[in-house]
Amino acid sequence: MILDEVYLFLKNVGHAPTHATFSTDYLGHSARYYDYLRCSGAAPSLRSLLKVAMCLHDLAQAVPCAAARKTAALLSHRVMTRALTRCR
Repeated sequence: MILDEVYLFLKNVGHAPTHATFSTDYLGHSARYYDYLRCSGAAPSLRSLLKVAMCLHDLAQAVPCAAARKTAALLSHRVMTRALTRCR
């Protein structure tokens, strides 16, 4: 699941130290939403995909490390593509 990659990236750069932080700050849901997605295999909501894509886009503009900027930009693009595919 792409959200696993996003979470690991955000955790490694110090922006989402826990699943609860990722769920609330980056996915816009309750503290256990990411855990629910992982355990149930459910697809993330369109709203969550768009929110995390925009957060990654903003992070790509702000983070000082070039490698982290590139990774954030690539993840943002992949998540946004996934979200837009669901809109068909």
